Amino acid sequence: MNSGKIILIIFTLSILTGMGSVLSYSEEISGLDIMNRVDHRDDGDDLIQKIQQKLIDKRGGVREREMISFRKDYGKDSKSISYFLSPANIRDTALLTWDYDGVEKDDDQWLYLPALKKVRRISSSDRGDYFMGTDFTFEDIKQTPELEDYNWTLTGSETVDGHDCWVVDGVPKTDALKKNLGYSRTRGYIRKDIDLNIRTDYWDRKGQELKHFSVIELVQIDGIWTGTKMVMENIQTKHRTEMMFSDQKYNSGLSDRMFSERMLKRGYRGR
Repeated sequence: MNSGKIILIIFTLSILTGMGSVLSYSEEISGLDIMNRVDHRDDGDDLIQKIQQKLIDKRGGVREREMISFRKDYGKDSKSISYFLSPANIRDTALLTWDYDGVEKDDDQWLYLPALKKVRRISSSDRGDYFMGTDFTFEDIKQTPELEDYNWTLTGSETVDGHDCWVVDGVPKTDALKKNLGYSRTRGYIRKDIDLNIRTDYWDRKGQELKHFSVIELVQIDGIWTGTKMVMENIQTKHRTEMMFSDQKYNSGLSDRMFSERMLKRGYRGR
């Protein structure tokens, strides 16, 4: 085995003219193949959901926040906008993301800070910055990384929480990307049955273990596997962020006008 690929030997039992016959064949699959399956799994044409955040420091102190998020797909591209609803000191802070497929065009992200009445554009060099004091970077909250930024290697299989998972390592292709993304390496655990990443480990720019992401709860909503609780824990700072998702609505026909800088500044006023 080389180039991060393994051979899957699949045995299929078929019944031919009343006699049992075992057929076998081999299929070669790569880390990139698996990540493409994750990227292209069914996640609806659009999504509305509420998010409860808990930021927990190493002493056990907790800060709680509430958000609402909207996402819409445009072919292989997507746009999303999220608003903080509480507490009052960050209400109407909002993040707008235009996530483009491939590396030919850089993704666009804008953060609106109502206290300053200012929109901050997130550049590609800021992708590794942490979002609003959470343990998620601006890149992390897009959930699926830009696949072409990494070299992907399938390293094997492992059982996680009772589920058979592919183990896929991602290494940024250049030193500049390592700096921008904030990681020298990631390791994802992809459920084989639903093509969903349920855990990711991260190493910092210096190669030291940094943090762990886990999907704690999964349910099917309208036939779509949906995470309802996720945790990101920074093992260096002993800080963690818990995110609980609720009131999910798929395929509700969101308007294109929702994903504009004007709506970013307007704040959430209901639909």
